[in-house]
Amino acid sequence: MTPTWTYPEFVDAARSDERVLGLVLTGSRGRGLFVRQDSDWDVRLVVDDESLAECEVRYDTPDGSALDVAVLSLSGFEQAGALGSESEWDRYSYSHSDVVLDKLDGRIAKLVAEKSVLPHGAALEIAGAALDAYINAYFRSAKNARAGLVVEAHLDAAESITPFLAALFAMYERVRPFNKYLRWELDTFPLEGDLWTADSLLPRLERIAADGAIGEQQSLFRDVEAFARERGLGHVVDGWESDFAFLRGA
Repeated sequence: MTPTWTYPEFVDAARSDERVLGLVLTGSRGRGLFVRQDSDWDVRLVVDDESLAECEVRYDTPDGSALDVAVLSLSGFEQAGALGSESEWDRYSYSHSDVVLDKLDGRIAKLVAEKSVLPHGAALEIAGAALDAYINAYFRSAKNARAGLVVEAHLDAAESITPFLAALFAMYERVRPFNKYLRWELDTFPLEGDLWTADSLLPRLERIAADGAIGEQQSLFRDVEAFARERGLGHVVDGWESDFAFLRGA
C-alpha cells in the first residue's frame, strides 16, 4: 500500500534509497514564492533507469495528495523539456527550482541549470517562430477589428500575448516564465531596456487582453519590430512587408 507521505518523510525516504539519484522541488514551494498553507509540494524524483518501474510504484502518490510527485529515469530527466519535444512547455518548471538531492556530484544541478536557459542557436530559432506567430495573431486581430468583429478581434488579441512573450524571452535566450511568475521574473531578473520592465510592459498587455486595444497593439508591434531587427530577426518581420502600413497603424 502506498504510504501517505509528508514532504520531510518523502525526502528522508528518497535520501536513503540508493535507486534515487536526485530530487528537485519545483512550483511555488521550490521558488519560495506565492506559497499558501495548502500549496502542493511539486517534486521531480530522478531514479536510475533500471529502477523506474519499481520507483513509480514505491513513490506513487494519490490524486489530491499534498505531494505531487513525477518519477523520472535519469535518461528521461535528461530529456525532460527538451527543445522541440512535447514537454518543452515545462522547461520553466526547472527555473529557480530547488535541487534538494543530488547524488551525482552536481550532475542533477547542472541539468536543471541547463533547462533554465535557451542555447544561443535554438533561442534565435524559437524566437523567430514565436515572433511570426505573434504577428499573425495580431494581424488577425487588427483585420477583425477593421471588419467590426469586436469579440473575434479581442480573442485574437489575447492569443497574441503568449507567442509575444515566448519571442521576447527567447530573444534574450531565456525561457518564457509561466504567467504566475511573469511580474516576479521581470522584477527580479529584468530584461534590458525600459520597454520590457514589469511596470512598463504588463499594463500594455493587460489593456490588450482586456479589450483588444488596437492602438496599443499597433504601438507594441512597432516596438517589437525595432527590437527584433536589433536581435537579427528582421527577416521574420520582413515576411509581413506587404502589410507594414496596416500593422504599424500608419
